This record gives sequence, C-alpha cells and structure tokens, in this order.
Amino acid sequence: MKINKWISCVIVFMVLTCSAVIGFNAAADPFGVFGDHLFDWYAFDMTNNPRVAKIAYLDERSGAYDSYIIGCSKTASFSAERLNEYYGDAAFYNMIMYGGDMYDIKKTAEYVILQYSPKNIIIALGLEETTRYNYNDEGIKNELHAKTDGEPLLPFYAKYALLNPGYGLDKLSAMADRSLLPGATDVFVPESGVYNKTRRDAESIGDLEEFRRNNPAFEYDLTDKTMDFSDQAVSDVAEIKRLCDERGVDFKLVMMPIYYKEMNNYRYDELLRYWEALADVTEFWDFSGYSSISYDERYFYDAYHFRNSVGDAVLARIFGDTRRYVPADLGQLTTKENADVRAADVFTDKGAPDPSLYTKELPILLYHDLSESTDGAAVTPESFGRDMLALKENGYTAVSFADVRDYAERGTELPEKPVVISFDDGYRSNYLFAYEILKEFGMKGVVNMIGVSVGKSTYKDTSQPIIPHFSYAEAREMYASGVMDFQSHSYAMHDSLPLEDPQTFRNGVLPKKGEGEREYIEVFRADVLQSKTEAEKNIGADVFVYAYPMGFYSELTEALLIETGFSVTLSIEPGINCLIKGIPQSLLAMKRINRTTESKDIIETLAEFSE
Repeated sequence: MKINKWISCVIVFMVLTCSAVIGFNAAADPFGVFGDHLFDWYAFDMTNNPRVAKIAYLDERSGAYDSYIIGCSKTASFSAERLNEYYGDAAFYNMIMYGGDMYDIKKTAEYVILQYSPKNIIIALGLEETTRYNYNDEGIKNELHAKTDGEPLLPFYAKYALLNPGYGLDKLSAMADRSLLPGATDVFVPESGVYNKTRRDAESIGDLEEFRRNNPAFEYDLTDKTMDFSDQAVSDVAEIKRLCDERGVDFKLVMMPIYYKEMNNYRYDELLRYWEALADVTEFWDFSGYSSISYDERYFYDAYHFRNSVGDAVLARIFGDTRRYVPADLGQLTTKENADVRAADVFTDKGAPDPSLYTKELPILLYHDLSESTDGAAVTPESFGRDMLALKENGYTAVSFADVRDYAERGTELPEKPVVISFDDGYRSNYLFAYEILKEFGMKGVVNMIGVSVGKSTYKDTSQPIIPHFSYAEAREMYASGVMDFQSHSYAMHDSLPLEDPQTFRNGVLPKKGEGEREYIEVFRADVLQSKTEAEKNIGADVFVYAYPMGFYSELTEALLIETGFSVTLSIEPGINCLIKGIPQSLLAMKRINRTTESKDIIETLAEFSE
C-alpha cells in the first residue's frame, strides 16, 4: 500500500472513530449538556455534575420556575415544595451542588438572575465557603457550565462531545438497575433539583447507639479550618444582593445548621469578624453555631449534612410556622445591631443538652385475639385486664399514635410514662372484651385492621373458617367513643400459609418469587391505598399508621408508605422506642412488645426492655 493511501485510510478511520465517539456522547449525554433527548435521565446527569446538568436542564425549562435556592451540598435539605408553600406564589428550584464553594455559588446566582429573571433568590451558606475559593479537585465532575463561568461555548461543547465514552457506557449500564429508590448513579430529583434522600429518610434511626454503629464516620474528629476566604465570601454575597436589588428580586441569606464537631474546627475570632462583616452587607437568618440539634447525630445524615426534617425546621422558623417543632435556640434574624451578641452566643460551646428535653421512651404493646381458650397469640380477657390495671397503677398513660406523631412533628409533650396499646388483625374479641376493659380503666388503644377481613369469619374469598373479625358498625362505635383508633395492617396482603397455595403465598408484604419491582410496587401501592381508603370511608379514622404483616419490611416498602401518606410504621421487633422531637423519621419501623399467654408480668417486662 502506498504511503498516501495508507495516510488516507488512517485519516478516514480517525474521522469515523471521532464521529462515532461524538455521536455516542451526544446520544448518551451523561452530563446532560446536549439536552439528554434520547434518555431524558437527568437524575443521572445531575449526579455526574449538578453544576453543568442543572443549567442545561433549566435552559429548556426555566419558564416553569421563578425562584431559586443556591448553595453547596447542605442546601439539599431544603424542600422546594415547602418553600413554594411558604412563599405562596413561588415556583422554587434547588440549585444544590456538592463540593461547591463561594465562587460556584456566585457564578450560578449571577447566571440565574441575569438569564431567568427570578422573583426570589435564597443563598444558603455553611462555613466551608470561607475556607476555599474556585477550587476543583474532581475535574469534569466539579466544573461549572461554560455559560455560568463565562467561558467560550465551542470548546466546552467540544470537550463533552469528545468525552471518554466510558461515561456514556456507565449511563447505559446504570439504566438496567434503575429503581424507585435512588442509587449511587441517580441521587437527584430533576423536577425540583433536590438531592433524593428517599432511602436515607426511610431508615429507622430511633436507637442512638445503633445509629452510631451504622454511621461510624461520626466518631472521627474533623480537620481544623481557617477562614482564609471570608472576605471574598462577604464580597460575593454583596455582589449577589446588589444584582437582586437592581432587578427587584427578593433576596434572603441563610446560614445553615452545623454539627458540633464541624463547629469545633473554626476559631471564634474569625467567626465573629465574618458575622459582623456579613451583617454590614445584609441581615441574614442564622442557624449555625452550637444549638440543641448540634450534638445529636440523628439530626444529621453525616458530619456535614443535616436532615431534611431539620431543613423543614429552619424554614418553619423563618416563616413563623408553628405547626412544626423548632428548638427555641435554633435560628435568629441577625442584623448589624445584634451580630456580635448573636455570634458570642452561638459560637460558644455550651455542651450537649439533656436528651430528656427532646426525646421520649415509648413502649408499644402488641395484642391479637382475646380468648378464654388461649391458642397461639391469644391472651385471656383476664390477663389483658391485669396488664391494664398494672399499667395504671404504675403511672402509665395510654396515648394514641396521633399523640405520638404530634410529639415527633410538633414537639407536643407526652405524659411522663406514655404507652401505646395496639391490636393486630381486627378480631371481634377486640370489640367484645378489649373495648370494654379499656373503657373500665380509662385507657385507649388502636387496632391495625386487615381490611379484607372486616366483619368476616372466613378467609378472604374462601369458605375456610377463621377467628371472627369485628364489623365496620362495631368499629364506628368504638371509634366514636374515643377509646379505640383504627389503622392499617394491609388490605389483603396478610396471607396465611395453611390457607394459601404455597406457590402464590406472599411472605408478609415482601415480593413474591419472580415478581418484578414495577409489578410489586403497583400491587403494594394499590393494597395500601385500599386499606387506607376503606377505613377512612367506613369508620372516619385518619389512617397514617401501617403495621407490617408478620413484621417483614424493606427500604422500598418504607419509602412507598411515606409516599402514600403514612408517617408511622410498626414492626414486631421487641423493644422500647425512642421518639425524637423534630425527627418524624423516629416513627418508622417502631418496635413492639408482643403479649401472649406465656408473657411475663407487664411491669417486669417493661423494666427489662428499659435497661
């Protein structure tokens, strides 16, 4: 082959290869820069680089939004939906970027203000924005979009067109594993911009020691910080505010909550100087420093990121929402006049508060059938009466799950020794015996009903006899008295193996063998909604508690129940629960103490579990 022909072949090969790479990258679009028209999977693109993908996403959809909250990864805990509720006429987008510094925040804010003409801008800052500036340690995964950075567009798009195809192949591979729950490759909700914490918010976190064991990173001390770029941060805040003022954009600055070990990294004199300089530029809402939530790890996902429920508390304080729990020392409007006093207060470590001020132990007792001829899980009415008498004589007060929910969500106090008396399944003996005994002792209880079994004495759609269940008329009588509440134990997912075909038997609410996730989600959602709808329609109860049949559950079922409006879930794991004010998540997978004929004295049992 002649040399010129060989060179031509090489050139043609290179052109074809280059064209193939460009075509593949444009189609796969793993950073969303070309509009992700083929896959429309911006959750993946934003996970690769939210700075780039969010600008590409919003350039095509900015008309759907008129307000933006902008900040580093801590900003992820602010709900766009909640902000819309408080502003009343706003459509917020969360511009959280992980690893962001003040340079990223300023450039993003400038672009959003100048290009999208918003009505409202919130800048959310931690303290780390004062420790570095225009810093990028991850290359393409941390860079800004050229539009926000003011760089030429041609080389920017060329770089993504000629990108290593491995990024696109990763996207194709990840598509096969897509699930309702976020994975490592799709942690954003593109429609609102928030970091998807569905999985983290479905964890059971009531037990502090267990939570610490599951999250060992909290044990480590963090690196000391120096606020070398505090002047630059103040200057950038001033510039963002100037742009907002010139264009009639409502501007808010929020300093976010901080874990106490992160606070320990900063020097008081530097913090004081920074606070006073910020207050000279603008008033701001300050939630940083040492506060009631700073010392309990359960208010945080990790040492640098506070929970969504804490984000809700921050917004509740700013907008005066008394429906949510906000510690008295969390948040204050900081101005020129009080900046030094405020700094002296919140930057002084006062030590962890007494946990009894914001936590409460709660035993939940579990009963089933009350019967003279005890069998399996049944107890006699006499035994149940003895339990109620012992509880009353030992100072316990029966509370409802509505009371429990109000404690966790609103901080409404509970009695000194609260207890929940629960019944699973919905047997008629709950009406004949438990109802009367509870009335006698001035107590109250809750029945978690199997919806399909209400009023029945046969199993589902068969003629197989089962223990009789109370009717809706009897349930309405109990509910109207205020003695008994009614919640869900599924509609028809509580299978009994002796009465089911082993090939189609469902183990609790877990997927059947061979049942795909999409099919399973559809079946589970339908059953949950039917159980809720039927009880609310026929009894009038507010159904927000789900007792898992046989106690089996998963991250997916927890997430689906939260999505469906349930805020309390019950397992059958034995133990006493720890409720936490301001963390409704402490109401998930709650433990219960099962009472059977063989059970020990109720007071002795409670004492053992409390040790």
